[in-house]
Amino acid sequence: MSTLEQYHDWAAGRTASRVSDWLKEISEPDWTATVEHPLFDALAEARLPEAEFAAYMVQDYGFVDPFTALIGHAIGHAPSMGDRVVLGQFMGMLTSDENSTFQRTFETFGVAGQAPDYLPETRAFQQLLRDTGQRGGYAEMLAVLVVTEWLYLGWATRITRAESLHPLYAEWIDLHDSAAFQDFVAWLRRRLDEEAAQLDPAGFAAMAARFRDTVTKERAFHDAVHSR
Repeated sequence: MSTLEQYHDWAAGRTASRVSDWLKEISEPDWTATVEHPLFDALAEARLPEAEFAAYMVQDYGFVDPFTALIGHAIGHAPSMGDRVVLGQFMGMLTSDENSTFQRTFETFGVAGQAPDYLPETRAFQQLLRDTGQRGGYAEMLAVLVVTEWLYLGWATRITRAESLHPLYAEWIDLHDSAAFQDFVAWLRRRLDEEAAQLDPAGFAAMAARFRDTVTKERAFHDAVHSR
């Protein structure tokens, strides 16, 4: 049975079915383990030491360059101007607001200008981003974007913030639980659902494999960065 047939079998038993929901389901337990990762509870409850937060942000910043390149590839492969506008606006946020949060974090916690020593898990995720941009189709690119952004929305809207939270910790959460970010994730999911509906079995299988690989690498990254 092909991956596409598996999805159709799953969808047949439901009154409302979405490819993105099915992809999330077949990515368990890694999906839930990432959304409920203890790193995010420690961050939100002001239990994450500043040095550990800074180290986490250094590793996470290692994704920004290949991630923005992936978005650039997605803009180039997008089938419509509408998609290019939304993706371009998101890239603008990444290179302005989010980049500013990173830079001020590095300055505040004394790691600015240091050469990053990336973890193997960070490097593996960087390679996934590069490979998807260079070799993946538009649906595969959307699959990676859905995972990265939906997972971050998941943890950011799950946690409860401590009143004494450091402003930069709070700012990191703000970037991932805002109404605008929620709207973007909803758009990504809708576009992935739409693009997946047009794929042949081989393309659908490649898209699903890319989704699951991204979830696996997200979990591995957060496990590694929290155990340093």
